[in-house]
Amino acid sequence: MTAGRGWIAVALVIFGIWHPLRAMFGCYLFGGIDALQMRMQAAGTRIPAPLLLMLPYLMTLVVLTFISIRKRQGILLGAPASLGNPFRREERE
Repeated sequence: MTAGRGWIAVALVIFGIWHPLRAMFGCYLFGGIDALQMRMQAAGTRIPAPLLLMLPYLMTLVVLTFISIRKRQGILLGAPASLGNPFRREERE
């Protein structure tokens, strides 16, 4: 239903690192790359169309690799402290 864009959406969440401006920049980045590959196909470049279709996904891999390298270096990525902890509502009296 999403034409394979669900994986890119998950990558955008990781790329945004829980910051809305970074997520917006990532959306423009991946959207621009998608538009670029369509324009390159329309312009009649000699690059095969399947390679151009892979461009957004290759960029996603590059970004995720960069983020994981930064995480290994110990750079804090800003995740919420309670991420992954179950929410238990307090008992009402």
